[in-house]
Amino acid sequence: MRRSDIIKLITAAVAGLALATCAGLAAAQDGAVAPKRVGFLSGFGCSTDDNPSPFRRRLAELGWVGGRTLILDCVSTVDVSQVDALAAELVARRPDVLAAQPTDYVRALKQATATIPIVMVTTPNPVESGLVTDLAKPEANVTGVASSGREVAVKLIGLVRRLLPRLTKLAVIERSAADPIVHAQFEKDVTDAASKLGFTWQAFSPVAPDKYDAIFAGLAGQGFDAAYVEPGPLLDANLTRVADLAMRQRIPTFGNYPYYADKGLLLAYGGNADPLNERAADYVDKILRGAKPGSLAITQPVKFNLEVNLNTAKALGLAIPESFLLAADKVIR
Repeated sequence: MRRSDIIKLITAAVAGLALATCAGLAAAQDGAVAPKRVGFLSGFGCSTDDNPSPFRRRLAELGWVGGRTLILDCVSTVDVSQVDALAAELVARRPDVLAAQPTDYVRALKQATATIPIVMVTTPNPVESGLVTDLAKPEANVTGVASSGREVAVKLIGLVRRLLPRLTKLAVIERSAADPIVHAQFEKDVTDAASKLGFTWQAFSPVAPDKYDAIFAGLAGQGFDAAYVEPGPLLDANLTRVADLAMRQRIPTFGNYPYYADKGLLLAYGGNADPLNERAADYVDKILRGAKPGSLAITQPVKFNLEVNLNTAKALGLAIPESFLLAADKVIR
């Protein structure tokens, strides 16, 4: 072989090796920065990087950088008629993990996929609701964080009865079109509490924000002593409105999440939502790093907070016993 041919062969080999090396480096770089995708189906709005929710903030703390290593694809609606379609759209985008709240939004994702991992974000009674079969070993593609369970509703009503010993008639402002299993459980709990504590109750189901106005306008004239607002997307989007209406109509009103009292309701009792949302982000992180959802035990809140809004109590003309205030985790003055 001539010397010139040998040189040509060596040159071609070196060039080929350089191209292969460059291609390999490019592929490695692409793989290193290829972002994971998390689909979030929410009934409570979508946060942004500029105004992050506890869920989004916790993911950032765990090293997931929005737009670079993680795409958080969030869609939100308070219209339950849209939930199934939105769930199908999210699944079609083939995310690495799905997350959702509340219960019926989780159920819609579960019906849309049996393979993509789903993380529940503050979902009450997931076993009773049929989302999982076991809290310790979910075994399917659903895991995550449970929220305040059925015992919280009974406890909350008991606390209200302590404050209002003459309570005889309770308005229960339910979530319209709630998950049927959760709704049936909720109504059973209220019925059991009413029978035990000796009061009657009546359900109201607002389907739009202005329906709250009509409901509260009629409560005082119908002899209701208090109102219990069931958690849900419509209520959450209208908490300030509901608190104002309750104050205007002088109806003591209470609910399940502590921040309800911050918004102006008389009192609230339940698990703090922010740590539970952060814990849900921990599940997403573990799954993105290779954990199987069926092997991750479902977290339940272990601490329940009682918050009392003393300003609201004074405006309603209610005297809150000092012993009650001392037992509260937070008193808003």
